[in-house]
Amino acid sequence: MSRLLVLPLLSLSLAACSPGKPIEYVVHQSTIVADAGKPSERRIEILEDARLTPAMREAMWGGSKDPADFLSAPGVTADAALKKSFAETETRHALIRLIDLDGKALAERRLDCELAATSDHPLPQTGGRQVWALGNDCSTGEGLYAGLITHFFTVEGDKIVWQHYVDKTTGEDEELTVVQAARITWHLMPKDHADEILEVSSHPDFTDPRFQKLKPGEELPTDLPDVVDYIHYRADGQGGWIRQQRTAKNTTWDIRQDFPAISAFPG
Repeated sequence: MSRLLVLPLLSLSLAACSPGKPIEYVVHQSTIVADAGKPSERRIEILEDARLTPAMREAMWGGSKDPADFLSAPGVTADAALKKSFAETETRHALIRLIDLDGKALAERRLDCELAATSDHPLPQTGGRQVWALGNDCSTGEGLYAGLITHFFTVEGDKIVWQHYVDKTTGEDEELTVVQAARITWHLMPKDHADEILEVSSHPDFTDPRFQKLKPGEELPTDLPDVVDYIHYRADGQGGWIRQQRTAKNTTWDIRQDFPAISAFPG
């Protein structure tokens, strides 16, 4: 049921080093994505905060990113200097880079959260594209909506091309991201292809008049009704996606329930 892109921890290597300057990032994962061994070789690197040990990373993945929590987790060893470092400098967000055969960085993006991993193989997509999935773990250890955010991208020459969707109703163009959390999850259809995605999400009814009248800082009414969004993304064969959504009112869903039947989704 879960589409978590949790991969084995790879050996850490130095990302960069300047004399007298502390190392800020290390390479957590390196994956060749095109033309292995050729002058046109391309690889994707995921870089993470150099202070994170494998034990810290294991404690953080899917849980709290607060140093007070992961530094005290079972199996984690942290001396006074390391604790002081995290108190003074927050955990750095992960980076994704596109690297050529000579090690030159061609493209880079700072991700939303601290931990990340790419899929270990590409997903075929209509039109002949090979699509890679990137999981950025934004879990907090609590809450209903914080979790693993997955992006989809292709590598085209010297660029990382992030896949987008167009909303069939509004015409809005947005980057495609899907989330795995307590009240939201998704499936690929079929499992190992980037052609269709079904996503289910349950949340308060934002169209309720009481929600509309809320002022900044006010808490949600405890009896605000829930709705469930059934979202269908379909690849358009041109490197983009089309998004359709159906919303069911006065109902709810969470990860403890079965994934909804395909018939619940539009399209």
